[in-house]
Amino acid sequence: MMRSLATVIAVDSSGITVSCQQQTSCGHCASRDSCGTGIVSKAIPGRAHQINIETQEQVAVGDVVEIGLAEQSMLSSALLVYLLPLLFLIAGTIAGQWIFVDLAAGSELGVIALAGASAALGLAIARYVAKRIEGQSAYTPSLIRVLGAQISNNSVINAASKDSD
Repeated sequence: MMRSLATVIAVDSSGITVSCQQQTSCGHCASRDSCGTGIVSKAIPGRAHQINIETQEQVAVGDVVEIGLAEQSMLSSALLVYLLPLLFLIAGTIAGQWIFVDLAAGSELGVIALAGASAALGLAIARYVAKRIEGQSAYTPSLIRVLGAQISNNSVINAASKDSD
């Protein structure tokens, strides 16, 4: 399970709303001081995301909680979002090469147009499937544990360590 720390920003009868910082793996290697991407990742902080979590536990606004999401759902979402449009792009390129260059002896403009249209179709299908699976329980984060009040109002929470079992 992928885990992250979050701060409770709202509590209602059906659950809680938490805010957590988007973290990046960039900037943690040995060459982070000389890498352009590492320098940019230090200069621009991650976005804060607000997530609604259904729970019956007693939590107060300002508490730090640990939330989790199953790896299987994260992997299948990544495959859907990245691999499906890429496969459509490759298929559109192959089909365009066969139709426009081999059969019609035309230019590569048709190949590029069909590849772009195929990639757009792949993105549309990925978006449709993502909307359909969005509400499934495997794709929603869950509350693992309540850690208590925040240590400092100035601290920013990025993620839990892997040793937080």
